[in-house]
Amino acid sequence: MTVLTGLIRDVAEFDNQSVFAFHVPELRGSGDEVVTTRTYFVQAVDGELTTPDLSPGPATLTVRAKEYQIVIPESDTPLPIWPLIDAGMPPPVGLPGFVRNAGGIARIQRITIDDYAALPSKDPETLYITFES
Repeated sequence: MTVLTGLIRDVAEFDNQSVFAFHVPELRGSGDEVVTTRTYFVQAVDGELTTPDLSPGPATLTVRAKEYQIVIPESDTPLPIWPLIDAGMPPPVGLPGFVRNAGGIARIQRITIDDYAALPSKDPETLYITFES
């Protein structure tokens, strides 16, 4: 089971009005557990969204009539909700080869193998793509 959390705000202040609706598209189960398709609704309180324990697996999250296909991971500790929403968003229109940065990479650099070897230090936030000269 997994608890999801997040700071919820609109453009000006905390947003306690938006409803987060979690829905499992198909009846599923494992062992002695059956997860039904009933939709569960939750709202932020003082800008803090905290869900109850949610069953891991695929789910549809609806926020203000926008649907996101998410996968709730198994976690014993609360997880932020934003990365799940971000992963469920479609790629921007007109960007072929789009890659969503899940964190940890700030830039990508194409570099020859010789130039890479000659670097005095490597930036841990740069993904180096090497090629022969």
